[in-house]
Amino acid sequence: MLDLVLEAEWQMFVRVRSARHAPCQSAPDNFKTIRSSLFETWTQAMLTSYLADLEQAEAVGRNLLAEKYARMDNLVPPLSNSPLIDIIVTMESNWQEELQGRYPALYRRCCRSMDETGDGRNFGIYLGCELETYGDHTLQLYFENIEAALAGNRNLAVEALRRLVCKNGYRDLDHAESVLKSGEAA
Repeated sequence: MLDLVLEAEWQMFVRVRSARHAPCQSAPDNFKTIRSSLFETWTQAMLTSYLADLEQAEAVGRNLLAEKYARMDNLVPPLSNSPLIDIIVTMESNWQEELQGRYPALYRRCCRSMDETGDGRNFGIYLGCELETYGDHTLQLYFENIEAALAGNRNLAVEALRRLVCKNGYRDLDHAESVLKSGEAA
């Protein structure tokens, strides 16, 4: 299921034309490594629902990733008014703040800024615009996954970043932080 989601997203992503070129548009392996690290924190039901969103959009000529970037560039009006979007962005932003406090060098290198940028470079705007492209069922499952993680005292942002750094040759987050900190001091 994960491979199908990654391929469907990639096919949409390479067709995105945005005000800001995304370097990973010419690097499918990097794109898939980054996105898989995130999607591996999702349930199978979430992946199945999101794949259905992607397939339904493709069937009617919509490109969900182009829509996300158009929202980030403020070129189109909001795509969804689901109250879950603001709740999810708040919850995920809290996780990002914890991540930034624990791993500042890694955060600066790998994560979107929490600073008010007014555009898609800001984590909350990026995530909110992405969530607007999800179907209602996918949003509900996303919310439930976050609630379950919170109840289990888990931070899915930390888990996703741990997966990403391990896929890039680091032992764990502490190892990656140490390497990046020593590189900043040089």
